[in-house]
Amino acid sequence: MPRITTVTLTATLFCLLLLSSRVSLAAPPDGYRFLPLTDAAQQAASANKPMLLYFGRYGCSTCRKMHAEVFSDAGINRQYNSDFVLAYVDTESGNRIRLANGETTTEMQFASRSRILGTPTFVFFSPEQKPLFKKTGFQSIEQMQQYGDFIAQGHYRSMSLQDYLASL
Repeated sequence: MPRITTVTLTATLFCLLLLSSRVSLAAPPDGYRFLPLTDAAQQAASANKPMLLYFGRYGCSTCRKMHAEVFSDAGINRQYNSDFVLAYVDTESGNRIRLANGETTTEMQFASRSRILGTPTFVFFSPEQKPLFKKTGFQSIEQMQQYGDFIAQGHYRSMSLQDYLASL
């Protein structure tokens, strides 16, 4: 009988370990102040700061690559943690969020309605909380710096992102 209890306990612990690792793999990169969407939108509005909305998901190899190769960069970390309010949405999550209009939905439903077809997807918002542009897939350190500068330096007010990038 004790052997069955040990096997059952081991199997239960293994399942809990798998579930907890799933949560950590679906998380945004370490070292950043990513907030749930509802909290981030409120903070961005009250601070009049631009927002970066990051859509990711469990098992996304490109998300892991972004974390390892881009979000690990000290300059990107400094720039995004200081210039943006950061929000993270797990495109496969059943976690409930409240939208600006008061509606409650799941992160997965919100991602679907936002037409997020792949991860990672980054949606950049102005300090006035207007969506400026969306980028899907791997973005290099240089690209993320350029996107951050485009918004933080206010270039979006006078030119398109394409014009800004062409001027560099």
